[in-house]
Order: sequence, then structure tokens, then C-alpha cells
Amino acid sequence: MRVGVPIFLFLAAAGFHTALTASLESAEKEDTFGEEVGLEQLSDLQKRDQEEFEAAQMSEAVQDENTEEENDTQEEDMNRDGNVEADQHESESDEDVDGMRQKREHLEANVEEADETTNLAEVE
Repeated sequence: MRVGVPIFLFLAAAGFHTALTASLESAEKEDTFGEEVGLEQLSDLQKRDQEEFEAAQMSEAVQDENTEEENDTQEEDMNRDGNVEADQHESESDEDVDGMRQKREHLEANVEEADETTNLAEVE
């Protein structure tokens, strides 16, 4: 039995060593595999992120174009409205001028009549 104990310990140590070595090799393979898969996944993620970024830029560009078109349309509308208002103001001004002209002519006619009446009164 004394000879069996050292042989048993030797076999146990050898088995432990083999199990430990296999475990470490397995862990290294998993790490390597994990890194390869991680790089592939990272690459896929980067591709997706790049695609999403490009899509967002395209969307922003389209929105900017739409905004510019809306601003241009609003400016044209404002200019058109401003021109209409200016035309209305000019029409009102023309009407005011015509009305004032008529009043002046009417007053001048009244003044002439008054002068004529005064001249006739002086002559009599």
C-alpha cells in the first residue's frame, strides 16, 4: 500500500495538470473566437452606425431643402402681400389725392363765385 499512495498522488497530479492545461487552452480558444466574433460584430455595428449616420444626413439635407423652399415661398408670399398692400395704399393715396383735388377745385370754384359776387356787389 505504501507504493500505491505515491503512484496515486502522481496520477492525480498528472490528471490535474492535464485538466488545467485543457481548460487554459479552451479559454484561449474562446478568447480568440470571442475576439474574432467581436470584431465581426463590431464591424457589423460600425457598418450599421455608418448607414444610420448617412441616412440621418440625407434626412437632414431633405429637411433643409424643404425648409429653404418654405422660406422662399413665404418670402414670395410676403413680397406679394407687401406689393398688394402697397398697391392698396397707392390706390388709397390716389383716392385721397383725387378727393383733395376735388375739394380744392370745389373750394376754388366757391372762392371764384365769392369773388364774382363781391365784384358784382361792388359794381352795383
